[in-house]
Amino acid sequence: MSNEELSKPFSLKIPIRFTHTDPAGFVFFPRYFEMFQAVAEDWFTHRLDTRFADMVLVQEIGQPTAHIDCQFVKPCRLGEELKLALVLEKFGTSSLDLRFLGTVEGEVRLRAHSIQVLVSMSSGRPLPIPDKLCLHLEAYQSTVIPPENLLGEARR
Repeated sequence: MSNEELSKPFSLKIPIRFTHTDPAGFVFFPRYFEMFQAVAEDWFTHRLDTRFADMVLVQEIGQPTAHIDCQFVKPCRLGEELKLALVLEKFGTSSLDLRFLGTVEGEVRLRAHSIQVLVSMSSGRPLPIPDKLCLHLEAYQSTVIPPENLLGEARR
């Protein structure tokens, strides 16, 4: 991966399908939260060198969402392709503070903020982020340049 590619946030292009939409053809809002999870899982696997399925099934580390908020700027419709980008704002001992930006052909459709926590699947208690994963998180955070339109007008 080139330096230019590494400086871009991890993103996933999601075609808006019939199963995502309500009878009017707009994305039914809970589906966005499923899409955020899909982006996070692929981010672990493809940019953090931590296969998400192994983390859950072998290492028995879960990654539940502790907090999420979302600003819906404009609806997405059946047939569009939503690009969801992920930016790591910060991370702590066991938590990840993530921002998501959803665009269709460069037009902002939604922004979201999520706090996710690594937990033991057996006890449900927070776990320290493994050292190898910390190194990948630090590298991602230090090289990725967040999009200017990530926070929106209200947060500037």
